[in-house]
Amino acid sequence: MSDAADDEQLPELDLRLTQENLDEFYEHAPCGYCSCLPDGTLIKVNQTLLDLLGYTRNELVAHMALQDLFTIGGRLHYETHCVPLLLLQGQVREISYLLRRKDRTTLPVLMNCALLRDADQQPLVVRVTLFDITERRKYEAELLRAKDHAEQQREQLAKANEQLQRKNEQLTRINADLDSFVYTASHDLRQPIDNMAGLFTELKHSATFHDPAATSMVLMFEEALQQILDTIGGLTAVVQQQRELEQVPNEAVALQPITEEIIRSLPGIDPPATFTLDFSAIPTLQLARPSLHSMLFNLLSNALKYADPSRPAHIRVSTALVDGAPVLSVQDNGRGINLERHGPELFQLFRRFHPEVAGSGMGLYLVNRLVRQAGGRVAVESKVGQGTTFRIFLPR
Repeated sequence: MSDAADDEQLPELDLRLTQENLDEFYEHAPCGYCSCLPDGTLIKVNQTLLDLLGYTRNELVAHMALQDLFTIGGRLHYETHCVPLLLLQGQVREISYLLRRKDRTTLPVLMNCALLRDADQQPLVVRVTLFDITERRKYEAELLRAKDHAEQQREQLAKANEQLQRKNEQLTRINADLDSFVYTASHDLRQPIDNMAGLFTELKHSATFHDPAATSMVLMFEEALQQILDTIGGLTAVVQQQRELEQVPNEAVALQPITEEIIRSLPGIDPPATFTLDFSAIPTLQLARPSLHSMLFNLLSNALKYADPSRPAHIRVSTALVDGAPVLSVQDNGRGINLERHGPELFQLFRRFHPEVAGSGMGLYLVNRLVRQAGGRVAVESKVGQGTTFRIFLPR
């Protein structure tokens, strides 16, 4: 019962398929077929192979040997490698050769051979199948070119990385040398400048100036001297603080208490400033505590220093998660900075953008340096007369 059901499920065969001519199939197979005697003499060749090589049947059959179709190197390989394997194993599979066409061009093929023996086990005939692998060779050549190109790119990238590493090492040494120079120079200059300040103080007490302009000139000299002292002190402090912070390990620092502590230490202004703290997104940061303290102190003290006198200062400190990384923001409604004019030099040492406000020009330089040391970056948005926002992007 089941056999009858299976027969009913079979599709009806087109009767033309049962009339397939085996000779026709051999002649026009999708690959080249040939048969040859043990010495290689061709005795049968299908039309597909004739079309591939450009020969007529009479030019090949009984007139040429299989090895005559190979290049010189291919013939040597066939006679020294392929024939012994045929005699030993009775077949060889997937050997790549180049065949010579009648027009002297070459055809890459993949060859399979089988050796038939007679009743006495003597070699009788070799049946050969030849597959045109022209497209495959092109694909392989393209892969090799792509591999060579990738290798060249890899070598160039390795050289570029090596050069970059050398430059980084050089910059590191230069920065260290500059820090040492600045620290030494500021330390060595401190003593003569202090002596000059002392002598000037004695001069003011002991000397009498009759010129009416002397008083203003003395005041100007005193201010310039104080400016020099502040600059030397600032340079020393920056380098010394940098060296100290390099030795401090990172730790989980709670932002709310450290920010409140800094706000309590800031000088008061009139009218009093208001602060909004929002650390709900990221309550703690993994940083060296002194570094974080210095960043926040400089940004918050700048926000107070450059408050707009026409309105009460309002400062917002907050955190956010951007692309999986923490961002610390300090936003104020102060005087603002003309970024089109001063943006490129914003974090340079001793740069000041509001001359009417006293300052050393080292706060933002130090903030930027500490953030970069931590592996982050600082972004600034500001509009003159509206305020400034500093965003510290830290690594994950």
